[in-house]
Parts: sequence; C-alpha cells; structure tokens
Amino acid sequence: SSLSRKAASVDNTARRVWDKDEFRQKAKEREEKEQDKEESALDIRKRKRLERDPLHQGLIVARSNLQQRNYQIDLSARLGKTQVVGLNTPLSQQAGYYCSVCDCILRDSQSYLDHINGKWHNRALGMTMRVEKSTVDQIKNKLEDLKNKKNQAKDDDYLPDGVDKRILEAQEAEEREREERKAKKREKKQQSKEEADDAGDVDPDMMALMGFSGFGGSKK
Repeated sequence: SSLSRKAASVDNTARRVWDKDEFRQKAKEREEKEQDKEESALDIRKRKRLERDPLHQGLIVARSNLQQRNYQIDLSARLGKTQVVGLNTPLSQQAGYYCSVCDCILRDSQSYLDHINGKWHNRALGMTMRVEKSTVDQIKNKLEDLKNKKNQAKDDDYLPDGVDKRILEAQEAEEREREERKAKKREKKQQSKEEADDAGDVDPDMMALMGFSGFGGSKK
C-alpha cells in the first residue's frame, strides 16, 4: 500500500513550466508598440489639421466668429443612385458624404452634419466656435425682414396674365386628387361588377349539389 501511495504522488504529466517574467516582458513590449502606433496616427491627424488651418498657414491673422452658412445643404442629391466603387476610386467619388474642406468622407448624413458643425471643420474655414452676440435692435430688424420676405411674393410666382402661380398650382393639385378619387371609385365599381358577373355564371344545379342556394341573391 505504501508503494501504491508513492506511485500516485508522482507527476507523470510532464507539464511545461512557463517563464512568467519573459511573457510579462513580451506583453509590455506589445503594449508599447500598440501605443506608439496610436500616437503616430494621432500625430498624423494633428499634422493634417494644421495643414488645413489657415491661421497656422499664415493666410489669416485671426479667426472670425462663427457665421451662418450662405448655401443650402442637399443631403438627398445622391439618394437612390447606383455607384461602382473600386480600390482606386477617388475619395470624393466614394459612397457617403464628401467634405472638400477637410478631404474626408462621412458614411451617413448624421455624421456629415456633426462634422460640418464641428470645431475642426470650422477651424479649417478660419472660424472659431464663438458666436457674435446680437443686440435687441438687430433681432427686431431680422424678424421684420423675415416677415416681409414671407409676405412678399416673388416675380416668378406670377404668370404672364397676372394669375398667382401658387394659387394655380394648388388648384391643379386639388383637381388631380379629385380625379384620382373618381378613378378609384370607378375601378372599385368595375371590380364589383365583374365579381357579380362571375358569380352569375355558376351552374344552379352545381350550386344546389354543393349546398349553396346562391351568391348575393335576394330573398323572395
């Protein structure tokens, strides 16, 4: 029994002994390399931002306050279009929303709006994120101008005979809707008539044999 206990206590698995200090050093070196890569990518982004910054390039003396855009953003210009994208396709022609100021592509409209409203994009345009404070008189004048523009009709809103084009377009739209409703009613009526004709073509003996007295018939 003592011999069997000694045999049971012997380790015959020959397990490998790992050098913990060696692998700890390898893990540390790997983390340092990854950190160096992240820092280098960050340095590249910083360098590109400085290259686009007109203040850093000496093109302007100081950044101006944030200003309103003087153009309309069309997010649906490429909606529903098919485009072939390859490995050598220019960045401006790839799928998404291209920013020519920062030379980058954004994959969805929300990211694009966040980008053009962000700090780095406006810095590349020579602006800060500070907004000029408006006085009470400026706000009143702006509201008055907007009110006048809203009430004032443009020259192209009228036809040569003096008829307001906006009223004419509304009348035409109403007429189209009326015609569409009439067409739907006629189609529904024709469909009901065809179903009634199909039901009338059934043999009465066959209907009686199947246990039906009739389809849509009136009671006598």
